[in-house]
Amino acid sequence: MDKKISELTELTARTEQDVIAIVNGGTTKKISVEDFIREPVIDAGSVSGGISVDLSLGHWFIFTLTGNVSVSLSNEKEGEEFLFWVYSNGNYSINSMTLTSGGNIYCQGGTLPNPANNKWNLYRGFVINGGMVLTELDNFSAI
Repeated sequence: MDKKISELTELTARTEQDVIAIVNGGTTKKISVEDFIREPVIDAGSVSGGISVDLSLGHWFIFTLTGNVSVSLSNEKEGEEFLFWVYSNGNYSINSMTLTSGGNIYCQGGTLPNPANNKWNLYRGFVINGGMVLTELDNFSAI
């Protein structure tokens, strides 16, 4: 049963089917609540060694490398985009990155980019055709 917002008496869990109707000049457009609500940033803290990242937890992640890492990504969905904000606390490498689904990870030049030493690095992953296209913007410093 559909209810007006003013008729709601308790907070309910949102679902992918929840929509917001926007009327503009007589045209109504429905937007999913999932597309409208800002997601939290997942701060994984200091990491080294083998790390597992559950992508169903969100789309924005922060990591501080305190050693070399091997990354295993799980629960990606077709069409999703992810941002990984990575700080290397030394001359550390991302030795490998895999999707637990078995899909490929595609990087420019066919090589996994390593973060700049003592700098922030932004990795953007986009899931397409069962794999992930990963790009890097590196060497960010405060101004």
